Amino acid sequence: MSLLESLRSSSTRNPLIKEVKGFYRHLLSKGARVLFSWVPSHVGITGNELADKSAKSATEFLTRPIVYADVRSAVNQWCHYQWQEKWNMKTNNKLHVIKPVLSHWITKLNRRCDVVLTRLRIGHTRLTHKYLLFAESPPTCSHCGDVLIVKHILTYCVAVNRQRLRYFHSSSFDLSFLGVYFGTPGWVGFRC
Repeated sequence: MSLLESLRSSSTRNPLIKEVKGFYRHLLSKGARVLFSWVPSHVGITGNELADKSAKSATEFLTRPIVYADVRSAVNQWCHYQWQEKWNMKTNNKLHVIKPVLSHWITKLNRRCDVVLTRLRIGHTRLTHKYLLFAESPPTCSHCGDVLIVKHILTYCVAVNRQRLRYFHSSSFDLSFLGVYFGTPGWVGFRC
């Protein structure tokens, strides 16, 4: 969160932000006019080195406690960045197609919807994986003879085109759709 956003926020536990807000209110009470301005960076601005040196020398005289919330936020951001970098390298992972950007899965649907979505995302359904329990051969599509997998059913099997049109309003289906929230869970009734 930027400093300006922190100052605008009504709830903060950061002692430095509280101090700045207190000083701001004090200046206003004295009739001062304060204008905040966001500057994206010093790059290309004359005197950049001088400004950086002055800012650094000013901090040498300050002894501020390290705020746990700031450290936690910075560590979380760094960990998420590292995780995303590793995930970006996993383009062959079947979940990468569905969720290229890491974030929490939305689970505000009912339990049945969450179960169906999870099974579709990982590609493990009773129809496509039951054969493993009984040491049988993988099932094949009765229409085209391809091995029956979730991707086949959802994306290109002609035999279930009518159901795709009904539930997804399209004869083609992008698997990344499984990574987002569905406004109305009517699609869960999809049957093949």
